[in-house]
Amino acid sequence: MLFYRNTSIVAGQGILNQLIQFFGVENLLELIEIGALEIIYTESILGVHTNTEGGYQFHDVVEISSSNHLYQDVLRRQCIESVGKTGKGRRLANKIQDKIVVTKHDHIILEGTRHSILDQQYINQAAKSVLASKLSNAVNLSEMEFFTEKTDSGIIVRTNANFLALNAIYHKTVSPEHSSISPASLLADVMELEKELYFASSNVSEIASSKISSKLASIKFDYIFKKSKQTEEKVARFNGFVLENARDLRDAINSGKISPNELVEVIKKAETFKGWLKGIEPDGDLLKEYYAAVTKESKLDKLPGKSARFVLFTGLGLAADALVTGGLGTVSGVSLGALDTFYIDKLLSGWKPNQFIEEDVLPLISEST
Repeated sequence: MLFYRNTSIVAGQGILNQLIQFFGVENLLELIEIGALEIIYTESILGVHTNTEGGYQFHDVVEISSSNHLYQDVLRRQCIESVGKTGKGRRLANKIQDKIVVTKHDHIILEGTRHSILDQQYINQAAKSVLASKLSNAVNLSEMEFFTEKTDSGIIVRTNANFLALNAIYHKTVSPEHSSISPASLLADVMELEKELYFASSNVSEIASSKISSKLASIKFDYIFKKSKQTEEKVARFNGFVLENARDLRDAINSGKISPNELVEVIKKAETFKGWLKGIEPDGDLLKEYYAAVTKESKLDKLPGKSARFVLFTGLGLAADALVTGGLGTVSGVSLGALDTFYIDKLLSGWKPNQFIEEDVLPLISEST
C-alpha cells in the first residue's frame, strides 16, 4: 500500500480475518474509502487434487466451495470475534459489507493452469525454476526432467527427480510440518502464478509477489511471447531493482513498535505523494525519492533498514503492431491457451505487471491462509 496507487487483496476466509484482526474494521473502511485498498473476497478455493490408483498419482486443478465460506456469514462472524460484542460486531459488518467485492474464481484460471501444466516445454522449465528457488540453488537441476501426460483419470507427472533427496535438503531450512516438495506442490505453484496473473491483469494492477512467483512470471511471459507469431526475439523485458533503505516493517508490526493506526496514517500520507508515480515510468531513483518522502518524520523513518526488491516491466521489445496485425499464431503445432492470449491482450493494452517482492511482507498475509 505504500508503493502502489491502490492495492487489491484477493482474500479468502483466512486473509479476511487477518485484515480485520490487524487493522480493525474502521481502519479498513478508511483505507477503502480513500482508494488505497480494495478487498476482493473469494467464496471458492483453488487447489490441486491428487488421487492414487494402481500405484500412479493422478492430479487435477479444482475449485472448491463451501457453505462455511459464504461472505456475509464469514464477515459477520469475524467482526463479532474482533470486538467481542455481538451487537457492535453486526453493526461493523453492516458498515463494511458493501465495500468489499465478492467473487468466485473464474474457470478460465483452471483451464489456463491445465494448459500450462500440459505444455511440456513450459512445465519442465517452470518446475526447475520452482525447485531452484525452494532449494536456494543448492542442487544441480540441469539433468532433471519433469513432464506431464493427460489421461482419463487425470494428469500424470513423469519425472526423474528424487523427492526424498530433495526434501532432505529442503527440510534443513523449512520444517516438514510447514511443507514438503512433491509433484503436486510444484503444480500448485504453477496454479498460484496463473491465479495471481489473472487477478492482476483483470484489474490492470501490479503484483505483490513471492520470489518463486516472480521468477515464474518472467519465464511465463517470455514463453508465451516466443510461442506467438513473429516473436523470435525475447520481448518481455523485466529489470530488477533493490531498494536498499527500506524499513523492517514486518518486525516492527509484530513487535508492536508500529500500531495499526500509525501504519494507516503513513499510508494516508503516501496518498499525497503517489501522484509522483502516475503516468511516469518507475525507476530506482524515483522510488528511493518517493519512499524517503513518505516515511520522513514518521515512526517508519526510525526503523532498522533492510532491502526490498522490485521487478519492473519496462515494455515489449517487439512492436505491438506486429502482434496486433499478425495475430497470435502457433509454433510447432502448440497453440496459446485462452488465458495466455488474455494476458497478451492486457499487455498490449497497457498492463504493466511490475512486481514488489519483499519476502517478509508476504507472510504477514499468507501465514493464516
